[in-house]
Amino acid sequence: MVLKIVRTVWPVMLTYVAIGAPCGMIMGQTGMEPWMVFALSSTFVTGSGQFMICNLWLADVPAPSIIASVAAISSRFALYSASIAPHLRGASKRQTLAVAATLTEEAYGISLAKLVEGEDWGPRESFVLNVILIATWGISCTMGAIVGAVVDVPTAIAAFVCTSLFICLLFSQRLSRGNVVAAVSGAVSVAVCKFLGLANIAVPASVVVGIAIALACDAVFDGRGARDAR
Repeated sequence: MVLKIVRTVWPVMLTYVAIGAPCGMIMGQTGMEPWMVFALSSTFVTGSGQFMICNLWLADVPAPSIIASVAAISSRFALYSASIAPHLRGASKRQTLAVAATLTEEAYGISLAKLVEGEDWGPRESFVLNVILIATWGISCTMGAIVGAVVDVPTAIAAFVCTSLFICLLFSQRLSRGNVVAAVSGAVSVAVCKFLGLANIAVPASVVVGIAIALACDAVFDGRGARDAR
């Protein structure tokens, strides 16, 4: 079973190595020892959140703002767990909890596709997949921290790995009115916050503002469409 899963996810594992190593370098620059990097990377399953924690910490952002920012971008995991749970009806509560508590974004996508397609895939396979990817991420981050302690890699270069990842994700999204409005309003809110000297809350504020304006825009236009149809 393990070999079958590895054959399925090895491209994702290579991606984890490429992204995890720079993340580990940044974590090492915050003063974390390699064992600390491994402990955090193996229990905190959102890589983007780890990048955010390190970059905001290096920028001397207050802890409450860091917590709010990371919580905002990590809230999506609650939706992932809720959407995959109905496909694990035959599993026990312990198995369902184990799968939901160890999900990563890539593991969620793979497991959900396998479960929906009706393949020979269940809670055991989903959990093992999660563990393999978490272990790969943790080891990659740890190796990055070890290399970063020997080789001086500029923080800006390592940090841009996460930024470039989000840029790729943005351009891979379907070009819709809601997505465009959320991206533009989020960027504008960051600029306004920084102009007003509110850099500490710029990131969480941009998330809330972008989502709220996009939802309101969609609701207005959808309502107009329904009235025009009538």
